[in-house]
Amino acid sequence: MNKQVICDIDGQYYGLDSASVRSIENGVPQMLLGGAPDFVEGLIKFRGEWVPIVRLRSLFGTDKSEQPKYSQLIYMSTFIGTVAYRVDKVVEIDVLADGEFQRIPIVVNSGKTAYMVGACCHHGRLLLVVDHNRLLSRDEAQNVKAGIKVIYEAEEAERRRKEEEEAKRKAEEEAKRKEEEAATVAEGAGTEAEPENTAGKNDGIS
Repeated sequence: MNKQVICDIDGQYYGLDSASVRSIENGVPQMLLGGAPDFVEGLIKFRGEWVPIVRLRSLFGTDKSEQPKYSQLIYMSTFIGTVAYRVDKVVEIDVLADGEFQRIPIVVNSGKTAYMVGACCHHGRLLLVVDHNRLLSRDEAQNVKAGIKVIYEAEEAERRRKEEEEAKRKAEEEAKRKEEEAATVAEGAGTEAEPENTAGKNDGIS
């Protein structure tokens, strides 16, 4: 069995494949995601990309007690990109021995519990091993991806608008600069011609 990130969610221990973990951090949503499932808290910026935060307590239906104030986010690579899974806390990272791991029969591993891969008694506690790629159904995943796509498109439109405004501002400044230069040149030419005219008039009087 591969190395697992063992986490606590409402008093129950779960294992997530450490090979797919990109980072373990704290964080809160920076933007809501309209039309997303209830267990999606919102989006957070992670290494330059918008990532959905999935609250595993809500997804597992185990909200028996209040979630700890200092919960953690496990950023994992999934079939839809990076997803941040919120857990109460990360307990440890450990390797499960093949002999202690029991796969869950396919009859049980279906429907809402399709993400459960197996279970074992690890260090005296029941550990449920989860396939993080099954936590979201295909429809839920597509829904989240579509929502994030809309946000990226809005950001791109705003970026282009700002670029156009900046280009327009620079063009106006350049046009103004050229007008001022032309006015300065014309003013200088007029100043140079004045002494000649004055000298001519003086010669006529004398």
